[in-house]
Amino acid sequence: MNRTHTDSQPRTDFEALFHQAPAGFLITETDGTILEVNDTFLTWTGLERVAVQGANLLALFPADDRIIYDAYARPLLGSGRSFSELAVSIVGHDGHRHPALLSATRSPSAKDEPAVDRIIVFGISQRRGYEHELETALRRAEEAENARELAEADTAAHRNSLAESENELCLALRQSRRNESLLRTVLNTVDIGIAVVDHEANPVMHNSRYQRDLEHATPTGAGGGTDSGLLVYGPDHTTVGFQDIPLLRAARGESFSDALIWIGPRGDQRALNVSAQPVPEHGDFTGSVITYSDVTQLINAVAAKDDFLANVSHELRTPMTSIVGYLDLVLDDPDLPGHIAAPLKVALRNSERLLQLVGDLLSTATAGSALAPRNVDLAGLIRESICSATLRAQGNNVTITTDIPPTLPALLDPLRISQVLDNLLSNAIKFSPDGGHVTITAIRTHGHLTVEFTDTGIGMTPQDLQEAFTKFFRSDTVRKAAIPGAGLGLPITKNIIEAHHGTIALASDPGRGTTVSIILPFAE
Repeated sequence: MNRTHTDSQPRTDFEALFHQAPAGFLITETDGTILEVNDTFLTWTGLERVAVQGANLLALFPADDRIIYDAYARPLLGSGRSFSELAVSIVGHDGHRHPALLSATRSPSAKDEPAVDRIIVFGISQRRGYEHELETALRRAEEAENARELAEADTAAHRNSLAESENELCLALRQSRRNESLLRTVLNTVDIGIAVVDHEANPVMHNSRYQRDLEHATPTGAGGGTDSGLLVYGPDHTTVGFQDIPLLRAARGESFSDALIWIGPRGDQRALNVSAQPVPEHGDFTGSVITYSDVTQLINAVAAKDDFLANVSHELRTPMTSIVGYLDLVLDDPDLPGHIAAPLKVALRNSERLLQLVGDLLSTATAGSALAPRNVDLAGLIRESICSATLRAQGNNVTITTDIPPTLPALLDPLRISQVLDNLLSNAIKFSPDGGHVTITAIRTHGHLTVEFTDTGIGMTPQDLQEAFTKFFRSDTVRKAAIPGAGLGLPITKNIIEAHHGTIALASDPGRGTTVSIILPFAE
């Protein structure tokens, strides 16, 4: 802000509000240098603006209060916290001490602006003086009313009622103005854009953060933007329908949350998370409250994470595939001695496991990629998955039974669905480490294909079921049992099923096993 006012310069509404506020306001740098002071503070203390602006805040306190402010207030502001109603004394121009209550908060530094401290100063003596004057005025009014009652009882009663009503209105008006001032201070303190708009999308009230976002979305020259004249775009950074602009949606009375938009010119766009809630009055729509949260750094971090995961997984997959291929080639030699073949088989098994983990990471990074559906036999895919898992099931002493029809024609992506079947069957076998039974059923009903994997393994708790589809989640029971895995099978499976417009559900009892049900829409 850091501006001084002269009589030749008309004040804006904001400056008038700032300087005529019922409380003193100071804006300082983080080291205490005073950048701006309002008229209320100067009038109350009798100090000159030139003597206050540019001075240090501590110079306004007596020595003991300087110690209190340095020891208590500054650490709070420096740690990003605020404080309220700190009792100090302000030294006026004549050396007189004015008791005061300080409340302050620190606004974090913006792109081109340093951090500043915003301090509200309430004069204790002045406030008590107002109360005393009010009490005196009320007492005199009551005495006058009592005197009139002796002569004119009816008139006195009527005038007393009018006087009380007038006092209530004055108090209500004063409180309303004070509340409005405090509300604007609070709104301008938060780092979220907030606006109240009417049914024509006109801002009734907004804070400074909203104003900064609006200025960033306002084009400075010709070209670009939407039909609204604002540089507002959808998640693709390029287009957004005129009717889909959050401000207009809020004006229509829509309630929504977590709508993502991009604002600003190309090369300097910001991501905003927008929510809106209508404000009804007597059942009629009168306006909406709309909030804007800057999530640019979060969006960029997520994109960087996905890129990193995809690149690393892809780069690891190529050499691992080569290692597995050469190990297979060596093990195909019928003359290979047994003492050499045994450790090579161990290396091959662990290489294949590592390749599977890399494949899971790559699938996670590329979740949502396009499917390649075609007419396939789902029953045949299930049988192929069982064939591939037979050796592993025998190693865990797990038996597999099926209840599936001879054929189940469906329109699916065979590679992705095979990955789902392999994941679910592998889990059923893996989580039955001490032997058990796995049952696979498949049936077509009411235009859907339902496949269930039921095992008699270690099962899951209700808490585990809530986290089961979270990436990299592994329950305490699994970790204690030292069962290998990366916690990616179920999340990948869920993504593939939902990409086919299907659903997946879990049911489990600890120690008694788990049932995984997938439902896929039937299509030919």
